[in-house]
Order: sequence, then C-alpha cells, then structure tokens
Amino acid sequence: MLSDMSAIPSLLRVMTLRGADAMIIETGKSPLLRRRGNLEPLTTGAIDEAMLLDFLQSLAPDEILERPSQKITRRFAADGGQHYEIALEPTANGLRLMAKAITVQAVPAATVTPQVPTAHAPAMAAAVATQSPQQAAVVQATVDEAAAKQQLVALLGPTMAAAKLARASDLWISSVAAPRIRVSGQLRDLHDHEQLDAAALHAIIAPLLAAYGGQHDLALAFGDQRARVNIFSHLDGVAAAIRLIADEPPTVTQLELPAELGKIAELRDGLVLFCGPTGSGKSTSLAAIVAHLDATRAAHIVTLEDPIEYRFRARHGLIHQREIGTHCDSFATGLRAALREGPDVILLGELRDQATIAAALTAAETGHLVLATLHAPNAAVAVDRIIDAFPEAQARAVRHQLAAVLRTVVTQYLLPRRNGGRVAAIEYVPVNAAIANIIRKGEMQTLPTAIASGRDAGMIALERSLARLVETNQITATEARRVVGDPDLMNSLLPKQR
Repeated sequence: MLSDMSAIPSLLRVMTLRGADAMIIETGKSPLLRRRGNLEPLTTGAIDEAMLLDFLQSLAPDEILERPSQKITRRFAADGGQHYEIALEPTANGLRLMAKAITVQAVPAATVTPQVPTAHAPAMAAAVATQSPQQAAVVQATVDEAAAKQQLVALLGPTMAAAKLARASDLWISSVAAPRIRVSGQLRDLHDHEQLDAAALHAIIAPLLAAYGGQHDLALAFGDQRARVNIFSHLDGVAAAIRLIADEPPTVTQLELPAELGKIAELRDGLVLFCGPTGSGKSTSLAAIVAHLDATRAAHIVTLEDPIEYRFRARHGLIHQREIGTHCDSFATGLRAALREGPDVILLGELRDQATIAAALTAAETGHLVLATLHAPNAAVAVDRIIDAFPEAQARAVRHQLAAVLRTVVTQYLLPRRNGGRVAAIEYVPVNAAIANIIRKGEMQTLPTAIASGRDAGMIALERSLARLVETNQITATEARRVVGDPDLMNSLLPKQR
C-alpha cells in the first residue's frame, strides 16, 4: 500500500501525461484514470487514508483539517504548471479523492496554435502527433474547448448545410482532401465544396488533439442540425468524422423494423442487446424502441450516452438523458448512479468494458429493463463477448447470470436498396428457455440452428430476413451474400418467401 505523500502529485502527472481528464483514488484501492468516458486502473498499489489527509493538509497548511464529514474542495498547482481541482469526500469504506485538470486562464484555441500556410499543414500535423507528453500537458492547461466548438461550428457551417441538403448520414472533413459525404451507404464527393482552409482547421483542432491524446469526441449543434463529431490526427494532417443526427428519433414504422421488435417495449426487466457493426444503425433502432416504449406506457427512463444523440421528448413517462464526461464519469459509474435514481428503464449507449457489463447485468438482475448496444455480428458472438470480458474464473458465474437476465438480442445490418436508400436486415432472438439453456451450458455453436428453427417461438434468423428482402426485390442477392452467415439456408428459404 502506497504511503508516500509525494505519490499523489506523481499520480497527477501520470494523469496529465496519459491525457486523462480525471483521476479517482479510493482508500484501499488502486487509482483509476478516466479517459474518454472509460475508467482505467493504474498498476500502482492502494493508497492509505492518512496519505490523502496529509495531501489535503498540504493544500491548506494554515487550516486544521480532520477527517471530513462532507466533501472538501481545494486547488493544486503542480510544478509543471498544470492546475487541478481536488475533491475529497467520505465513503462507506474510507475516503475518495477526485482530481480534475482545470484551466486557470483560458487561452483561445487560435492563439495556442499559430496560423500556418496550407503547404505546411502535413508537417504541423506530424508535430502534433509526435508532441511530447509534457507539451501536451501545457496545451491541456490552456485549451478552451467551448471556444473551439464555436469556431468549428462557424468554419463547418456551410459544409454541414450542404451535407444536410444532400441527405447525408456522415460527413468527413480533412486537412488534405475535399469534404466527402455518405449517402445511402455510399461514399460521395460533396459537389462544389473545395478543401477547407487547412490552417484554420489545424488552429482549431490541434490544441484539442494535443490535450486528448490524438483524438476526441464532440457534440456540436449547427442551428437545428445536431452532430456527433470525432476529431483525430493522421499521417498527413487532421480530420473530423461527423455523424448527422436527426432531432427527433424515428419510429419503428419509419425504420421498417419487424413488428416483433415492438414486444421489447412490453418487457419489465432484463437485458436487451442491439448488435451489429459500426454504422449499422444500432443506436437509431434503439432510440426508436425507447420512443415506442414511452408512447405505449409511463416509465422513468434514464439514458447514458456518449455523446447524447437523439433528444427524447417524453409523452407518457419521464426521460432523463445523461452524457458521459458531462453528467457522469463513465458508463459504469453512471449506471451505478442510475440505480439510485428510481428508473424503470436504463439505456446504455454501449457495453464497452467489464465494469459496465457487470453493472448492466446487476441492474437487469434487480428488476430494471436495460437496453444497450454491443459491437457483434450476431447473437452467438454477442454472448461470447460478454463472457470473454471477464476473467476465466468468473466465466461460469457470468454465463449463468447472463442466461437468467438476457431477454432479447437484435442484430442488424444496413444494406443498399435497389432504388436508393438503405434497408435493415434483422436477426431477432427472443430468449426463451431453450436459448437460455444454450447460454448456460456454453454451447454457442448450437445457437444458429436453434434460431433458424425457432420461427414458431417468434425468432427471425438473419438468413430469413435477407431472403425476404431479396425476394421482394428490395436488395440484390449479391448484397445479401455479403453479410449472410449461412448462404445455403438463405437460398433454401427464397422459394418459401411467397
């Protein structure tokens, strides 16, 4: 157990050098770093209570401080110039210290990184990408994210308007290429839009990238058009990947989802997973289910999102939307807090790590309906990924817990329609006793067969969904074969789709 008071300033330096935005230290536990909404444990030993109190006393040497009965907040200036807000509060098992990097005197982003000619943009990007941790810490102390957001909105406004007019789902801005958009799943040029001023783009983005380790997520609003933005550095410069978000969530009918998915709104507890690859519309379908649930019954719904996408307007119930990094530290901590907020339904933007999965299983086990997304190509892989998130010694217990709480797995793929646009192919697996038994025994190789033969139980195999879309001439057989798991099964089903 660590007991040297100088260890805390050292840990704060580690926090800054790793680009974390906060650090949590609880007595008797290893410190945790919070980076981009995730909690990462440090390999150092646990810290004792006396050391935390001594450190707090060093911040206010003229005061006589004892073990606090409520939260105490102080400021700490490190030798390297970084400033931190330190909060110390009692817990059931000791003390908890929360440290956050703060800006003492904000410097506009445009003054942190000078304007440079476009010809020098790649060299500047390389400098940002290879910046030392010490340099990154200095930039983190001065970057003004709010100002950077305003500058990005002003710079990208006309391009975003053009992307919206073209009905794009995604927009890419790069310092080395003209803007590109994705329409109906296809990458296209944004006509009549030349490459943006690379120097201006660098002046806004580079300080953020230096502060957050080469990539960062933002939520921006361009008038009534909201967007989820990921900025990142690359070999030749900097770029932004932008997802355009509709203000209102679509309905199940508008998305042409199977009517069976409406049954999810009738569930009162358990875990529901929406799976699929990146860009398959998982979050959109999940938002439609939440809107359908609120339209059909009164429930208290708490969402945990990174960032908030669709804005829900409650009709019959109560909806509270919380953003990771703004309203709570991480999915795991937000989920644990949600259990004290009296929810009936909890929406999780993503099951990312063991801590979040464990909290989700507990919430589902204690009478809450938990809706979450997971990157997985089908139900069998989704189950395996949840089990594999835990140490082997816990696998059996987690498998039994998952078998008891899992209610439905939905997997979807977005495929291009013949006449334009995209349509979802769906695998829908309501978990009955037979499926739960397969999960409990770990016999996942038998799950595809159980799904294919489970039509009478309300299951929809992906092959059946693809066969219907091919038979009704909505997609080509070539597109269907691109994602199908069992081509022979799909082909055998085609004559039956009459």
